[in-house]
Amino acid sequence: MSDTPHEDTNRPSSFYMKAAFVLPFVVYLVGANVAAWQVQHFAAVYTVLAFLMTGLLCWSIYASRILVVHKQVGAAVAIGLVGIAVWIVLSRLGLEERLSIWLPTWLQPSERAGFDPYSELQSVWACTAFIAVRVFGLAVIVPLAEELFWRGFLLRWIIDEEFEKVSIGQYTFRSCVAVVLLFTVVHPEWFAAAIYCAMLNALIYWKKDLWCCVVAHGVSNLTLAIYVLATRSWSLW
Repeated sequence: MSDTPHEDTNRPSSFYMKAAFVLPFVVYLVGANVAAWQVQHFAAVYTVLAFLMTGLLCWSIYASRILVVHKQVGAAVAIGLVGIAVWIVLSRLGLEERLSIWLPTWLQPSERAGFDPYSELQSVWACTAFIAVRVFGLAVIVPLAEELFWRGFLLRWIIDEEFEKVSIGQYTFRSCVAVVLLFTVVHPEWFAAAIYCAMLNALIYWKKDLWCCVVAHGVSNLTLAIYVLATRSWSLW
């Protein structure tokens, strides 16, 4: 009998399993939006969110049993670096603003909060602590929460609502396009997001390994955090 995670017949209920894949993403999405709305308390709200997400992801990883950690991640690292380079370049071109002016306001991409810890926080300690939390959030929390949802759950659920019957990395045109479109609309950098999501979809179709996607996403976001801190391009994080 295969011991791959998605073929385990001794699984808990379907609702429980869906929650393990979906809940971290939903909580992070809601929490990040609350933090963006409360700009004057952004650092505090995001820090609370990071602690909450850490505990939630520990449960999610245990419950889903989908991630197998290994060191064969060279391709994932390369794709992560290329993907974020493309993201930064396309974001700098500002194509979304130029091409979406004909759309209704509610359909136009919104800008990120662009929190600058150096100007918003009063002490060096507070600034350093927030940067550490923010980088951890970008490089660890976001990759885990998003990959569990986008490619661990949604990419399979679109194929079959009993998503655990679908192998990791199973391709259908409909599921691939749907995930790219949905990933794109939840990011303000539409063109960068579409290309980046397509690259990670290609990675999971190639490797059939969700851990590779987590690593690629983590490398991308860590590189982005370093770029933001070096250039103070706060609108990118």
